[in-house]
Amino acid sequence: MTELFAQVNKLDANKGLVTLRMDVNDIYKLQKFHVNGANQVVGLNASDGNGVTPKQRRFAWALLNDIWVSQVGGEWLETPETTRRHFNALYEYYNGLEFGDFSLSMAKGNKTDVNQYINMLLDYASRHDIALSVKPLNELEPQEIANWEYRCLMDKRCVICGKQPSDLHHLDGSRVGIGNNRNKINHIGRRAVQLCRQHHQMFHSDENKFMRQFHLNGIQINEEIARKHNLI
Repeated sequence: MTELFAQVNKLDANKGLVTLRMDVNDIYKLQKFHVNGANQVVGLNASDGNGVTPKQRRFAWALLNDIWVSQVGGEWLETPETTRRHFNALYEYYNGLEFGDFSLSMAKGNKTDVNQYINMLLDYASRHDIALSVKPLNELEPQEIANWEYRCLMDKRCVICGKQPSDLHHLDGSRVGIGNNRNKINHIGRRAVQLCRQHHQMFHSDENKFMRQFHLNGIQINEEIARKHNLI
């Protein structure tokens, strides 16, 4: 059985028709099963507001696979499945859950736990400089993007593409003016994002446009961030 993901685009109860919007790669996978025009039977799991979403599951599995491919870790990296079991056990231990309580399944899991689980995987990938096959800003729930913004400032990693090296970018209203000494200005409380050279130049062309496009809000610089960037 192959798991595919889709978003309901249109429903017509009178005709019994459902139109789905799918990633092109998933469409190609589905085509492989649709041989000689035979009727293809598929199963659908609808997600409510509290359940694990297909998007969350796909992102979590992509992160687990990236970690496994990197082979940064211990014996638990033997297979993708042992990698999943290792991180599931870690999540359960640090959150006071019983063994087997955490699940990525839409039937048993919940959105809040999976968001926290994804953040744990992103922390691990960031600490070990593991290349990601997907961009977090395209996959994260809106309320989780701030965590990624903060992590990128601390890791000096571009918030959009994840590249290093990158620079702290002061946002409009928080910028250090031309002619001012960067080392003599109080940076605490100013909003910033971390950007590589390419995206830094892009933001200078139309900052507001790209802040909206990538759903960024910026992070207020605290002492921890300031020390990391030698601003105090």
